This record gives sequence, structure tokens and C-alpha cells, in this order.
Amino acid sequence: MSLDRKVIKLAARQQITGNVGLFFGLSIVISIILSISCSVAVGPLVLGGPFALGEALFIRQVVRDGEGEFGTGFKGFNQFTSSLVAYILKCIFITLWSLLFIIPGVIAAIRYSMTFFILADNPTMDGYAAICKSKEMMQGHKWEFFVLCLSFFWWYLLCAITFGLAAIYVAPYMKATFFNFYENLKEASANA
Repeated sequence: MSLDRKVIKLAARQQITGNVGLFFGLSIVISIILSISCSVAVGPLVLGGPFALGEALFIRQVVRDGEGEFGTGFKGFNQFTSSLVAYILKCIFITLWSLLFIIPGVIAAIRYSMTFFILADNPTMDGYAAICKSKEMMQGHKWEFFVLCLSFFWWYLLCAITFGLAAIYVAPYMKATFFNFYENLKEASANA
């Protein structure tokens, strides 16, 4: 199976129309909360999972329904334990693989990249099972995802040149693209 990057990215651009400002506002609020939580040593670690899941839930809502709701970004707390476990395990696994060298760390990050999309679709799934499912889904598709990430090179550069201002548009565009990639993987594995 080959995933058409251009089709996935075009769909993402269309899907985020009208939701960029909402995504930006949600990102700012989450960033402020995470910054404040740094005053407690484990604050960002404890809140990182639920907010990562909340962002995945928001992007899923935007892609599937065409419109996101601000409150969706906080619904990751409804699956607090599974999102926390997934976040901690993902951090541990990527860090351990990165100790070998940067390339195994990048591969691990790609391997577990679908974890929070999977949790968003499966609210009863535990964090470790979501990581395992991501690893299984990405089997044979890591290179495609890596190339998809590289296809944003000029967007990354634009973000750097504008001191992050372009990220207001680029961040939701990338997240929607990655969710579309996930949707294609899910569909392909269902048809296999």
C-alpha cells in the first residue's frame, strides 16, 4: 500500500479551514498551563499525556466533522490514566532508543507516532496497548511517514524565519495531515 502525500496534504488544508484560530487559541492555553505546571517537577509529565490526547481528539473532530470545539482539547483528561501511561512509555521508549544513536530514536518516534490517534479512537484501550497498536500499524510505513514529515521542510523553514509565527497555520496543517495518514493506515489495515 502506498499513501499519496499530495492527496493527504490537500485534504488537510481543506479540513483546517475555519479552525486555525481555534487550534492556535487551544495551543496557547495548553502551553500556558504546561508552563505553569513546570513549577512542580512532574507537572508537564503528568499533564503531557492528557493534553496530547486532547489535541488528538480535537484534530480528529476537525478532520471528521469539519469543525472543532475548544473544550475537546481538554477531553484527554477523561482518559487520564491511559493517556498518562502512553505518554510516559512513549517518552521512555524514545529516550532509550535515542541513547543508541539519533537514528534509532527517530525511528522509535515514528513507530509510536499514531499512539494518541489510536487512543482517541479507542477510549477503553490502555496506554501500553495503544503504543503496541501504533507499532503494529506503522510496520512497513515508517519510511512513508518519514518522507511525509520531510515534505514539510519548507514549512519548518518558514516557521524558523518568522520566529514561529507561521506555526499558527503550519501546526494544525501538519496535525491534520498526520491524522489523515492515520486514517489511511487504519482503512488499509481493515481491508487487509
